[in-house]
Amino acid sequence: MPQWVDRLERRLGFLSVPGLAAFLAGMNAAVGLMSQFRPEFPARLALDPFLLRQGELWRALTFVFVPPPMALLWLFFWLLLLYAYVLRLEAVWGDFKLTVYCLLGAGGTVAASLITRAPLSNVIFQAGLFLAFARLYPDFEILLFFVVPVRMKWLGRLAWLGLLVAFILGGATERIYYALGLANYFVFFASDLEAEARMLAHRLRNRGKRWG
Repeated sequence: MPQWVDRLERRLGFLSVPGLAAFLAGMNAAVGLMSQFRPEFPARLALDPFLLRQGELWRALTFVFVPPPMALLWLFFWLLLLYAYVLRLEAVWGDFKLTVYCLLGAGGTVAASLITRAPLSNVIFQAGLFLAFARLYPDFEILLFFVVPVRMKWLGRLAWLGLLVAFILGGATERIYYALGLANYFVFFASDLEAEARMLAHRLRNRGKRWG
């Protein structure tokens, strides 16, 4: 955890959003249910840089409450999963750090949308939450297709592989979107990632010496 987050919490901890896991899941549930009756409703909350510049500033926040389009049954299971892993992040980090993480993720996506002038979804925002959970709880298991137990470590690696392929094959808009949308992850886990990179480099050097 970056030290500046701890310092910020001592000064501005009162600005944290308590119960953020329940709030995120509840708002996504409300928007998902509303979209079943009024399919045009999510578009009023979506992140559109043109409308944002026209004064519809609420879109900088409300886009994170738009769930992926899916049938009600799958929406229910998706919301359960969302609530479960964000609740665990809340338990580890506390209200303030989770609030900062979400604000950085949402802010990065908004910045990417304004820079690229493209409407963007909250997929990367959701991915950032999932990847943080997978890092903090690598041995947590879920039942894939309600049958096959899979640890979060492997799902996290699979998600990173998909993001890397999309980043490489995508255009400038996608690359900016992924880079800024996941800035919260890289900020929060910078020290861990640096340590892992050094360890990997050390192993590769040792392996090179053995083969040399």
